[in-house]
Amino acid sequence: MPRNKDFNLPVTVLIGSNRVNMKNITRGMRIDPGYKLKHGITLSISTILTLFSSIENATKASLIKRTEISKAPIFVVGFWRSGTTLLHNLLCQNPDFAFVSTFQTVFPNHTLANQWWLKYVGAPFIPEYRPADKVKLEWENPQEEELSLGNMQETSYYNFMYFPNSFEKYLNKGLLLENLNEKELKIWEGAYTKLIKTAIINTGGQRFVSKNPPNAFRIPQLLKMFPDARFINIARKEEEVIFSFKRFMVEVLKATALQNFNMEILDRQVKELYNIYKKKYNKDKLLIPKGNLVEIDYHEFVDHKIEGIKHIYNALGLDGFESSLPMMEEYLEDTKDFQPWDHRNIKKKKH
Repeated sequence: MPRNKDFNLPVTVLIGSNRVNMKNITRGMRIDPGYKLKHGITLSISTILTLFSSIENATKASLIKRTEISKAPIFVVGFWRSGTTLLHNLLCQNPDFAFVSTFQTVFPNHTLANQWWLKYVGAPFIPEYRPADKVKLEWENPQEEELSLGNMQETSYYNFMYFPNSFEKYLNKGLLLENLNEKELKIWEGAYTKLIKTAIINTGGQRFVSKNPPNAFRIPQLLKMFPDARFINIARKEEEVIFSFKRFMVEVLKATALQNFNMEILDRQVKELYNIYKKKYNKDKLLIPKGNLVEIDYHEFVDHKIEGIKHIYNALGLDGFESSLPMMEEYLEDTKDFQPWDHRNIKKKKH
């Protein structure tokens, strides 16, 4: 079946939300004239799919309730464009590790009962590559979970992708989890727990491995939920991640936004976001118990991938490195022709 070659979608990712949640997210928000059709189509599909998500909730609730999060989750954090995808993909070669798939990211309310047919119906619409860096997109691939959380309840930083002119709102409430009342925070925590259990069931793994840059801003909340959680922070030079993230977000917003947005404002917002990240991460990482955090450098990791993964396993006391090594080597062989976008090379070409 032909794939969508470009990251240019006729709908937003809110198609995977139920109708009530989508209405809550869009209520009171301005939708510019050029995006009203996209919003209307998204709402129509979401409304139709809500019936099927209700069936899944009814038939799979007891399975999710019985499922235990028996091993402390691993949270891969770091600012956007720091190499979290490569790191996450290598870790997820371990069959004992569970993860959110691309399908679950878009359709978290349909992963256990409706995936078998919905992934075929949606196949023509999933872009073949991620924007800007051309990372291959497949339904089964590991993916970050922030969009998935937003499709389960309304607290999510990535709601700014639909409404980029409400940066401050989603920064404070969606990213930093500030100004949430007790009920809203419990709903968010419940959705995250359900997401992890669903990923465990869906992949067959036992230890959940998250890759979600917004989690670098939420370490206290994650430790409250999972006191023994492991954290991996991957860091890249500031100028590289800021430049790369702006480039990436321009392409994403072209496909997802329901509003016109100002590039100059986006430039300021990305810099502000990075400064918040530095201050908050450097403060909050002190809360992580000794032995549960490992910090790695992006460029060192790219040059020594397998050694870097082995170091992570040893530092965090994880099992399964040797048994996963053939799968990691196969993954690296399969992706050896992929050329990551490199800020350093761009700068050289400009001079």
